Amino acid sequence: MLYLLRVEISGYKMLEDNFLIDFVTKAKVSEPDLNKEVIEIDENLYTFSTIALTGSNSSGKTTTLELLHQVLFLLKTGRWRHWKRDFLGDFLSLRIVFYLNGEIYDYSSKILAKSMHENIEIHSPYAQFKEETIKVAKYRPTVGRRYLKELKFEVLDKMALPIDDTSILALITKESFSVAYITPFANDPRLISSRFFNCLNYFNDDMMMSIIQLFDDSIENLKYASDDIILFKRYNMPEIAVTKYQLLSLLSNGTIKGIELYVRIIRMIKSGGIILIDEIENCFHKNLVSNILFLMTDKGINVNKAQIIFSTHYVEILDIFDRRDNIFILKREKSSIKALNLYENYPIRTDILKSRQFNNNTFGTLLNYERLMQVKRKIKHEISNND
Repeated sequence: MLYLLRVEISGYKMLEDNFLIDFVTKAKVSEPDLNKEVIEIDENLYTFSTIALTGSNSSGKTTTLELLHQVLFLLKTGRWRHWKRDFLGDFLSLRIVFYLNGEIYDYSSKILAKSMHENIEIHSPYAQFKEETIKVAKYRPTVGRRYLKELKFEVLDKMALPIDDTSILALITKESFSVAYITPFANDPRLISSRFFNCLNYFNDDMMMSIIQLFDDSIENLKYASDDIILFKRYNMPEIAVTKYQLLSLLSNGTIKGIELYVRIIRMIKSGGIILIDEIENCFHKNLVSNILFLMTDKGINVNKAQIIFSTHYVEILDIFDRRDNIFILKREKSSIKALNLYENYPIRTDILKSRQFNNNTFGTLLNYERLMQVKRKIKHEISNND
């Protein structure tokens, strides 16, 4: 399976130049079996099963997840979906380091922005690549996380592709892993409804009822009678046959979202791969978020070493983590966004809960106090003018 080790980019949206996310462990891993959040990629090389992005509003959490989704899509398909808004200039400078089948690859390229006047814009929704280079080295356990400094990388021979909007990565990484990206659910309720109904058929009836009752324990039975009709029964109520549209009106929005996401996460754990979730707290109560993270970190369940990368405002979730190097804090400084690692960039006390340090504004992620007071004064003035 493919594992991302590093992503570095310049020219992407509001991210700072040489914006970097490094997914290799930074703190010591002495006993991998006891470090539940750690995945052993290869001997002495580790990444994480759970990775969190946090920060204040407009700090770049969603932008970072969108970048990672683009990178994973590129690795899976060999293509970069072109969105004009993603480019600050004429091109993106991209570097990806990843592990695959005992080797480490170091890929770099320029991804070109299209002019709306170019004919290519009509023919393809994907960007073109320029100056692509792939270097590779056989991984050695003695180097561990020092792999970039100590391995001898060799440039692969130039591989030509007949399609100029397809990367040479397609010859190496295509379909080598699974990936899913779940955006905040309110953005596309029709898509969520469609996914919800697909999820109802994925596991056997007993498994599905266990999941459904996590979110609504008043439901005794819910299963398909045919492609269009669903049997629905609450405890102490008669069973009824309903259409899909009618079922949606009988379930809460949180139940629909929760079941859909929970099933997709279990599917990813079953197959292995990476699932990206924006604003995980929009889907679940804290206890259910904890349950999902425990599933990911249970080595007896997550045997295929699936990964979850999620953003959150709910910093109490981070108290679940034993480690700090799998937590990234996104910060906007002036006009650009940077990513800081809780372990590398903040010499903090480990005996104090992470959430308490966030709530004490140790990391500068809370709303600006002076601005809050300014708004409060203006609200007071506005209300007094109505009297």
